Amino acid sequence: MKLKILILGIFALVCVSEQRKSYNGYQVVRTENIDSQNKIIELIKFVEHDKDNSYDFGVNPRIVGNHATIMAAPGTISKLLDFLKEQDISAEVIMKDVGDMLKKENNNNKLFRRHKNTDFAIDWYNYYGVNDIYTFLHQVRKGKEDFVSVVKYGTSYEGRDLNLIKIEKAGPGAPNIFIEGGIHAREWISPSMTTYIIYSLLGKPENANYLNQFNFHIIPSANPDGYEFTRNDTRFWRKTRSYIPNSHCRGVDPNRNWGFHWHESGVSDDPCSSIYPGSRPFSEIEVESIRKYVLALSPTPIMSLCIHSAAELFLYPYGYAVGAFTDNHAELEELGQQAASALNAVHGSKFGVINAAAFWPGAGAADDWYAGVLGSRFVYTIELRKGEGNIFDLPTEEITPSGEELWEGIKVMLNKAHEVSLE
Repeated sequence: MKLKILILGIFALVCVSEQRKSYNGYQVVRTENIDSQNKIIELIKFVEHDKDNSYDFGVNPRIVGNHATIMAAPGTISKLLDFLKEQDISAEVIMKDVGDMLKKENNNNKLFRRHKNTDFAIDWYNYYGVNDIYTFLHQVRKGKEDFVSVVKYGTSYEGRDLNLIKIEKAGPGAPNIFIEGGIHAREWISPSMTTYIIYSLLGKPENANYLNQFNFHIIPSANPDGYEFTRNDTRFWRKTRSYIPNSHCRGVDPNRNWGFHWHESGVSDDPCSSIYPGSRPFSEIEVESIRKYVLALSPTPIMSLCIHSAAELFLYPYGYAVGAFTDNHAELEELGQQAASALNAVHGSKFGVINAAAFWPGAGAADDWYAGVLGSRFVYTIELRKGEGNIFDLPTEEITPSGEELWEGIKVMLNKAHEVSLE
């Protein structure tokens, strides 16, 4: 059955066939808080380099004091538990059949479906497909056509338009703000939040000052092929959908495909892995198209934001190696703390701020490229709310609250960008 509604499932199997994905028999293990960095390193190796790609992290522990959650393919749970025992990591099975849970949650979430309560093709009480999102882009610009345009900046691997919205009321020479969402297919909350930002700018008069201060370039769905694949086939797919020569697996991690310290850390050379970085930097047309667009912007965007889920963090570069920082990392840390405080004040969330590599070393990420090559001053990856069990899905009733709090955090960053632009 096609999973066309939100489901509170977990994780992604990294190697996927072309048949509709079943999670029957998959189990989930949660570890204790891990007390040794060496144990964490060994666990990451075990999960990410398993030759059969039988395991995937829901929560990657990354640093000492964190727990891990791991999904295991049918018939592989004993091997995982034996490894954890060898490493002296206590763990328990917290879900015995992911497929059964998905079926139950699919039925339960039908109860929470609501009719659209806006004049647009979308709202912020449900998740919508790429076509509806693109329709919204055209609808929200009505009456503002003199300074708002929908731009096709490329074509995806499977032939879908790559669209963004451009808001240029501030005029030529004003600081540019660039926001990219939906680059990881399974993170459904990300496109919802980019459209929420767009609506906050164009649909709420109290935010009109930002339109006079900045020009905005916002991509709601940077990986539309992958996103539609999660809606219609394999819910927890992460990558693009390109063919890989001499492999039965498809797709590249588009957030490991950028040409800045590409392939140096946090990747796998296995094309079936969810963190496969591609055969070369910018191999993915979705990534290359963004690169061409932002390089053509003048002035260089003063701020570049990447919207992800689901760690509840503001991450600042660099992420390619522990100890690698931008020259203004202290400024980024301070502003991140201010933005997180504003966000947390709305609904009592507990977002934090950390360097990207301290969270999870991963080379070839978009935020690193925006800082290290493009030259944006304020660069963050914002990891949004997590669903139950630290998973990638949020219940639909949390979409609007997530947008409300995110917007307050973004306003803090916009205010700072405006302040320094006047210097």
